[in-house]
Amino acid sequence: MADKPTEPGTLYLVRDKSIVYEVPPNSALKIGRLDSNDVVLDDYKVSREHAVLKYSEGKVTLIDLASTHGTFVNGEGIERHVVPVGATIHIINHEMLLTDAIPEKLRNSQVITPRAVRAMDRRLKFFGGLNEISLLTLVQFLNQEKQDGLLLLEIGSEPGPRIYFLGGEIIHVTDSHDLADLMTRQYHDPSLFFYFHNETTFPERTVKQSTPQFLMELCHHQDEQAMRQVSESAAARLLRKQAPTGKLPEKRTEMPEVTPYS
Repeated sequence: MADKPTEPGTLYLVRDKSIVYEVPPNSALKIGRLDSNDVVLDDYKVSREHAVLKYSEGKVTLIDLASTHGTFVNGEGIERHVVPVGATIHIINHEMLLTDAIPEKLRNSQVITPRAVRAMDRRLKFFGGLNEISLLTLVQFLNQEKQDGLLLLEIGSEPGPRIYFLGGEIIHVTDSHDLADLMTRQYHDPSLFFYFHNETTFPERTVKQSTPQFLMELCHHQDEQAMRQVSESAAARLLRKQAPTGKLPEKRTEMPEVTPYS
């Protein structure tokens, strides 16, 4: 009989050898200068949202959010990197150690729980980054699997559209003004995340089409808008090209006729 796989345990992030942050499985710690981050680094050289540390499926991934001064693991600059236990993360002059146990001298210190964990309850099914999977593919998957729940999108630290699914069908969308653009993008910024929750209460259905029809119309509308922008840009360039330059036309000076003296 095969052994049951061991569940990943809680890890810890020790900042500047003095502050301990809990890193539970299926959590994400945002690191940056703003107070809205989980790990707040009060340093003007640190970007507002500098990096995010995600612990999922037994591995910890550190993602630099296009910061100005970079993120380093064991002295190497990274954009996206799987961080092993015992590795040291550097952001400007701040040092953070990923460990599986609280250091002895900090055992009596307060352990800070990430905001994402406090906000995410047992309803959370799964989450991830949309630089790994397109939003269109994700929505099609939820439709095919006939999922019930709430898909929350998050852009950096700002909330994005919310999409409610019932039996795999989209029934309601909030803050939908960005949805068409997000749905048709081929590549996403690393700071764009999704969270899919179980739900027991749903809003009244406002999306009357089937999900495939809704997606098709959304993408078609975005394509039309993009074509309009291209046409308007081309027309503006043509007008600029045809517009008078403001220079006076050159006047040709003709030599007067000379009558031969006879």
